[in-house]
Amino acid sequence: MPLVQRSTCTLHYDDLGPRDAHCVLLMPSLLCDAAMFAHLAQDLAHDHRVLHLELRGHGRSSAPSKRFTQEDQAQDAVAVLDHAGVRSATMVGLSQGGFTAMRAAIHYRSRVDALVILNSSAARESAFNRAKYMALAASVLAVGVTEPVAKTVVPLMFSETFMRSAPHEVERFKDRWKSMDRRGLFYAVDAVANRTDLRPQLKRITCPTLVIEGGADRALPAPHSKSIVDGIVGAQHALMADAGHLSSVEQPDRVRDLVREFLSKNPVRSVYA
Repeated sequence: MPLVQRSTCTLHYDDLGPRDAHCVLLMPSLLCDAAMFAHLAQDLAHDHRVLHLELRGHGRSSAPSKRFTQEDQAQDAVAVLDHAGVRSATMVGLSQGGFTAMRAAIHYRSRVDALVILNSSAARESAFNRAKYMALAASVLAVGVTEPVAKTVVPLMFSETFMRSAPHEVERFKDRWKSMDRRGLFYAVDAVANRTDLRPQLKRITCPTLVIEGGADRALPAPHSKSIVDGIVGAQHALMADAGHLSSVEQPDRVRDLVREFLSKNPVRSVYA
């Protein structure tokens, strides 16, 4: 169980697959642990080295002791590569994982071979959403994730189709949210809600990039994906028309196929220390 000690928290990641193969670093969404990308991780590990990171305050990574930023998490991603002895890797991130991956590609360009960004955004949150999310975070800090809070979050994370077809899976996610560390979740929501506007810096990303959009994503709808595609020269775009925000949970086989196709068309070899 690899652990990376940071100044305010301890990060957990799984290290899967052949140690000398091309390396892929997976980073899940807010409110998600390694289970979110488990299907993709297991598949890629047949012929890739997969570093599967649980972000601050999620899964087996500890809650941070103070506020942090998405830029801090980009440093976390690089720290994980350092710990694993990897000089460069393809970074795959959904939502918050995408925020982190894009910042790593901007600030640590030599460490990122390629990017796959799912259901994410380069823009900052609107003032209305910042206020809404921070009010929810304050409630969570005070009393934890209650059933009313969980019910408010569910439609942001899942499509109507998935909520009808997989109610037991939705309930499992709600149970995970209710068990999360209050302080860690507050700081994580704060980092997401108050993230900086990355759009003016997207032109600094020069590695091959795939942007996957969930057509039924209500948390970060189409304009967010479009701004990333428009901002990164040569970025490819894939639409999953009926997928919600957690597209890798709703349609794991489709996500796997898209990532596999992108990797096969953009072959790179990771550099090891």
